[in-house]
Amino acid sequence: MKSIGIFAVPGKPQAVVLGRQLAELATRAGLEVREQFEQDTLPLQGGDGCLVGDDVASCDVLICLSGDGGVLAAARAAAKFQTPVLAVDLGRLGFLSTVRPDDIESAFARLMNGEFEVEERMMLDARVLRSRDADKLAEALADPLADTSPFEIGGGIALNDAVVAKSALARILRLSIYASGELVAQIRADGLIVSTPTGSTAYALSAGGPIVPPDVELLLCAPICAHTLNQRPIVVGADETLDVCAEWEGDEVQQERLDTMLTLDGQVGVILRPSDVVRVRRSSMVARLLRDPNDSFYARLRLKMAWGD
Repeated sequence: MKSIGIFAVPGKPQAVVLGRQLAELATRAGLEVREQFEQDTLPLQGGDGCLVGDDVASCDVLICLSGDGGVLAAARAAAKFQTPVLAVDLGRLGFLSTVRPDDIESAFARLMNGEFEVEERMMLDARVLRSRDADKLAEALADPLADTSPFEIGGGIALNDAVVAKSALARILRLSIYASGELVAQIRADGLIVSTPTGSTAYALSAGGPIVPPDVELLLCAPICAHTLNQRPIVVGADETLDVCAEWEGDEVQQERLDTMLTLDGQVGVILRPSDVVRVRRSSMVARLLRDPNDSFYARLRLKMAWGD
């Protein structure tokens, strides 16, 4: 290990203090230190919604001082560089975190000794496809050979989930869900969560979905506030391609306006139009999280969910 990146999430004053402490420890160890603290963070936020800059994410190890939200941002930024992320828990639940704040010095020593294991987590790739007919009608009419196939207008990768949900009117959506081209269901709900196993303990859990160990690779589809009791969460294979189309339910709503969004990890948003297709599949990239080999998923569940020992 030659370099270390330190990301301190905005709004966590303790993160900056701990970040400075880590930077001092790393400098003493002869490591190159690349820091991104609170005052450096906000100007870096771009259209992809990722707060972590490439310079920090491309180090040999990225240490994230935050709650789970910051870990999600760090994992997305680090995935393209295959950088392992070590998460220091400054949040409430901390399902993704490995280190407690008061253990920072011993954790750094263990990191230098190679005592953490790399755990690879499946990620999603979600894209919004839009018909060219709506935006390039004149071009299509003028040139019969013009490409009128759907084109991508936004999206990205996610560690937890891709969510299609209404953003304004308190109306019910009609969502058509396809798996590898075959219609699975048409549901009526406030939205749909497509989750990884990692995300099964996040938004999908509050929507009634099952808790899935992170090494069980699958796609979990959980309706949000389904209108009827027979609309239940469903699990499909990790290599399926899911297409989701959203419409308003009811004739009294203006169908040409769709106040609906795709959101990735609750941090990246794409506004949808009628006839847009949200395509969700397994990403070719993975999140690489450092974990304590003595810590297990089930032990963490018992602790975080207060299930008892």
